[in-house]
Amino acid sequence: MRLSAVPAIVALSVAAVVGLSSSGLLNPWWSLFVSAAGQVSAALAGTLACWITAARRSGAQRWWRLWMGAATCGWMIAQSRWCWRQLFGDGGLPVPSPADAVNLILAVFALAAIIVLAADRPAQSALRRPAGLIVTLLDGLIVVGALFVLTWATALGSVVRAGAATPFGYWVAISFPVADLVLTVIVILVIAVSASAANRVQLIILGAGLFCVAFSDSVVAYLLSEGAQSMPPLANAGFVAGPALAVVAALTPTRETPHWAVRPDTRWGHLLLPYAPVAGTGVLFIVQLARGTPIDGVEIVVVTVVIGMLIIRQAVTLVQSANLVASRARLVLAADQTRRRLERDLHDGVQQRLVSLALDIRQAQADVPPELTQLRRRLSVVVAGLSGTVDDVREISRGVHPAVLTEGGLRPALRTLARRSAVPVELDVHVDGRQPEPVEVAAYYVVAEALTNAVKYADATHVNVCVQARGNNLRLSVRDDGVGGANPKRGTGLIGLNDRVEALGGTLTVDSPHGQGTHLQADFPLDRR
Repeated sequence: MRLSAVPAIVALSVAAVVGLSSSGLLNPWWSLFVSAAGQVSAALAGTLACWITAARRSGAQRWWRLWMGAATCGWMIAQSRWCWRQLFGDGGLPVPSPADAVNLILAVFALAAIIVLAADRPAQSALRRPAGLIVTLLDGLIVVGALFVLTWATALGSVVRAGAATPFGYWVAISFPVADLVLTVIVILVIAVSASAANRVQLIILGAGLFCVAFSDSVVAYLLSEGAQSMPPLANAGFVAGPALAVVAALTPTRETPHWAVRPDTRWGHLLLPYAPVAGTGVLFIVQLARGTPIDGVEIVVVTVVIGMLIIRQAVTLVQSANLVASRARLVLAADQTRRRLERDLHDGVQQRLVSLALDIRQAQADVPPELTQLRRRLSVVVAGLSGTVDDVREISRGVHPAVLTEGGLRPALRTLARRSAVPVELDVHVDGRQPEPVEVAAYYVVAEALTNAVKYADATHVNVCVQARGNNLRLSVRDDGVGGANPKRGTGLIGLNDRVEALGGTLTVDSPHGQGTHLQADFPLDRR
């Protein structure tokens, strides 16, 4: 059987069990029997799939399968006992007993499996850095707190107030929604780390399976709190689908040597992740106030703690952002210094050496006897080639880093750009003296890129460049009369300029309506060092 067919087979099997048990074609006892058989069979398949494939794996791929196999095995034992009591008991949902505490095995061992699998990632990943670990931990705690309030208001509070036949049975009764919270946090952590994890597909599949089990667990807790006598077969769908998805995850192939990919895009889902359940909690409070329902003291305490953790999380994120901005500025400065050294090496080393060789050949050409005209002609060709190479090296060094910018500052450097431009440039520079070197370099490249775009893409006939120093800010404006339509999100040149400007604490705006030219404006703070 091909591994690509496994998800389809599992999906069809789950759909068959759930569909048959909830179709109404069977009497209630047989519907319950089909559902129970599907749950136990799915758990057995998950256990065997994990343990059998673990024998052919090593490292993290072996250990997460062993942990997950133990989780599904323990859950299979507990679920078999639960289904037996439903089928052959006195009727109604079984009363929670200490034996049902084994259901928590799934949460404990599944957590271990997720941690092992998610830890199989590069050492430089964000999760391994202290700040990234703190943010991830706070995200998990915030989600736990918010979901706890939601669960308390809908199911857990009723279970606690209803109690149970024995004290231990009482704690077992609330273990279902508590396990639900734990499993949901596992899913949240999966989402938080899967964007850069090597085993992303396996993590997502496991997370989906655990969420399915969590859903049905929540239904069980709610029905117990309401004193229901039976559980609809459709509500057991999560108990069938959860272990079945463990089968799919265990049989999903992975790369033995993962190739870690850099993702430059912002992970908005991860950034906004903890705010979604908090928003849900806020909506719950509004609904309770609108209905006149008194807010439980437990809810108030937990929400206060959640808000505190949300503030701490925001502070840590702001510190991370500040460190990132400083790091970007250092990278830009280091790159500019490297470009300047390269330009100096080209000018003082390679270029001067080529000029010296050309002079030596000229001298040798003068010493050639007049009758050797062919040799004199060949030496002339060599000298001409060296002169052209010198011009090429000069152009390369000017592109790497303009020497006139280092020696004279922004005003003469912009004059040079305007003089060499293929379209007429009106230059208006109101800057006295030298500005901070990183700002001068960034402003130079902004103008250079804007002039290049005006010639290559905008079909402009005139460009206006204005530079003004106002207090602690330097404003640079480049306006052309071209066709417009520039999109800063699609052009790599404009994206690079935006990164360079923002690294210095500045802002870059582009206004380019179709048919009305392009206006590019950059603002730099002058008090940065």
